[in-house]
Amino acid sequence: MDNATRASGDQSFLGRAFDSYQNMMQITCCLREAARQRSIEQPIVLELLRRETGLRDYMPEARITRFPTHEKNQPILSNPVALPFADKSFDACLITDVYEHLPEQLRPGLLREMLRVTDGLVLIASPQGNEIVTRFDRVVFDFIWGKYAERFEPLEQHAKFGLEPLEQMLESLKAQGADRVVTLPCNYVYRWIHQILIFFDLQYKHSHGDLFEPLNRIYNERLSPYDYREPCYRYLIAVATHREISLDVLFDKLKAPKETPALVADTDGVLVRTFRVVESNLADKLRSCSAELDLLRGHSSWSKQEIEHLNSTIRQLQQDNEWAKADIEHLHSVIEQLQSDNQWAEREIEHLRLHTSKEGDPEALME
Repeated sequence: MDNATRASGDQSFLGRAFDSYQNMMQITCCLREAARQRSIEQPIVLELLRRETGLRDYMPEARITRFPTHEKNQPILSNPVALPFADKSFDACLITDVYEHLPEQLRPGLLREMLRVTDGLVLIASPQGNEIVTRFDRVVFDFIWGKYAERFEPLEQHAKFGLEPLEQMLESLKAQGADRVVTLPCNYVYRWIHQILIFFDLQYKHSHGDLFEPLNRIYNERLSPYDYREPCYRYLIAVATHREISLDVLFDKLKAPKETPALVADTDGVLVRTFRVVESNLADKLRSCSAELDLLRGHSSWSKQEIEHLNSTIRQLQQDNEWAKADIEHLHSVIEQLQSDNQWAEREIEHLRLHTSKEGDPEALME
């Protein structure tokens, strides 16, 4: 990409993971170039997506419609594929990190539908199926399994559904009616493998991933522009469906500049120094977390003692409550006995009163 094209991206994205940054910058540059050629200020874009890509961040001027192809990483497209949009209703339509995660039987129908709904530019970003990419996928999968004991589902789906060779994808597009196609390399594979292993070793699942942003920034700013070359991990396939779009101009705009050994050597030095800073910051964070952990352990010990004291109090109160219940029950029994005695006394008093009354009545005595 030329300097002007690269500069069109927001610099705040430089701290993002390298492969996502490279991929989305290339897609954004293609969309903007196609819009420029057609003098469209706010292109209408259809994004078919498996997961969040951040396209809205990279291209805020676009009017983006998002349509899911997966749910919980599993394909949900109908067979045959039928997108619920009218013919030629979008200036651009794209997929990235989707094609290789679909069963083979769905892929031609998806391409056909993308071409149908687009009057402008269709973009398909996908790893290519060849020996080196398949081998490197396996290296990364085994690394993740070895470090995290996790079967990384995206890479599992690469093997399950299969990565298509570039030639097969181009033939499939041709069979669906695409006649103007250009292929753009992305993720220079011999740097990609190093960077992706570094990512999964250091950043993946890290609770303080933001500390690695300076390292990502150096790589994305200094080396990423030169990684749009072959041999590559993935291709971005661009299909023109509007006569005003020149793929030759787009290809020239997206061509990677020539890399010099001096640039690489200088960047290596900067990366090493930056990594040392990141490592130092991580050590500081580790010490801070360790001190916080000690404090939490102290609080936890005090809390345990308080809980034990409260549990002891609760047990005593429960025991006192049982005693109180027994006393109350006894008092109820005493009260009932007193009430019974009282009733008996009242009857005796009444009997005595009647008897005394009879003794004082002469007529009662004569009877």
